[in-house]
Amino acid sequence: MLGFGPVPEGPTVAAPEVYSAPVPGALLAVLGIVALALVAFMPATFDVGWLPLALIGLPLAAGGGCGVLMGYAVLSTRIEIARDSLTITAPGWRACPFPPVREFRLDWTDVRAVRHRTELYRIGLLPVRLPLEAYAIETRDGFILFGGYYLSDLEPVLIELAHRADRPWCEDGEAEAGLLRTLLHGAPPWPTVEQRPAA
Repeated sequence: MLGFGPVPEGPTVAAPEVYSAPVPGALLAVLGIVALALVAFMPATFDVGWLPLALIGLPLAAGGGCGVLMGYAVLSTRIEIARDSLTITAPGWRACPFPPVREFRLDWTDVRAVRHRTELYRIGLLPVRLPLEAYAIETRDGFILFGGYYLSDLEPVLIELAHRADRPWCEDGEAEAGLLRTLLHGAPPWPTVEQRPAA
């Protein structure tokens, strides 16, 4: 007598863990674009003189620009952690998100360390420093850089990544640089696993 039982199942493969935030990123970008559009239409809409327009328009333009940049970064960033590999999509970092968006496909053995530091940026002759959190995955081929706001849970994700790769989590302290120089030439160099962080 023939019997029919359940079809044997093959070994299950755990789904990769994916970290991204496309909806908040798109919302930030849209709000930034709307703010910049308001700035563009203000001179034709309000006949109140250049000083009031500047007092309102400059902060609005700055906020709109920041919204577009942050939205671009959040929308573009994606970290996929699989059992045997790692896929990262993110823009570059020069004190702000820096195009192009690049994709990295790594084996766990490619990761050498995961690093964090606070970058302090000088803005012209102003006596203040702009602090920004930055992160880097040190690989065999160089560094993958992130701004601290690329994902809302970026630090715990990167700590988990370091644990999965069995590689060190390195706190590199502070790095100071001029904002304009960084925008033109890149962020200050990161130490490597062979080096001690600069004092």
